[in-house]
Amino acid sequence: MNQLVDRFYVYRIRTHRDAEAFGRLYDRYVTHIYRFVYLKLPSKEAAEDVTSETFLRFWQYALEQTEIRNVRALLYKFARNLVVDHYRKREPATPLSSVVTESGGLTSSDSEGVLSDHNRQRALIEAKADFSLVLEKIGRLKEDYCDVLTLRLVDGLGYQDIALILDKTPGHVRVIYHRAMKALDALDRSQPTP
Repeated sequence: MNQLVDRFYVYRIRTHRDAEAFGRLYDRYVTHIYRFVYLKLPSKEAAEDVTSETFLRFWQYALEQTEIRNVRALLYKFARNLVVDHYRKREPATPLSSVVTESGGLTSSDSEGVLSDHNRQRALIEAKADFSLVLEKIGRLKEDYCDVLTLRLVDGLGYQDIALILDKTPGHVRVIYHRAMKALDALDRSQPTP
């Protein structure tokens, strides 16, 4: 259903240069794209710049191309390529693990509403710390493993969408995912957390 709505918005952008349709797509995907690039870049400002450029390129692409099958996959592909361009042009490579500690928490498990404020804050801090440790370990893996795990575990994408983003088959993405999980488990066993 979402893809059908996305296609309608793309049609509106292409035929009428509809800023409202673009705004709706932007609102739907900006958080996911920002989080994806934020985990890969050394600063908040760089992540904001790449996110903005991603949507600018999407606008230009939507005006030129006849068909966009999957808006989300296309946005992630643009974002991924822009992250690569960012490191090629501006800065030496920064490992994901050095960025993760700055990101703290990108998710919150505080949906209960039952805990006191103190307990909520404590639970949130612990969840952020656990999340940071997992992301730090993911950052130590090969780039393919890191990308697949981030897209699958952090962004919650399916194998089909990840395959479109990474230009791989869904079967290959599944293999990479399982190998990445084994590598993450091996890393966890070889380097216990303090």
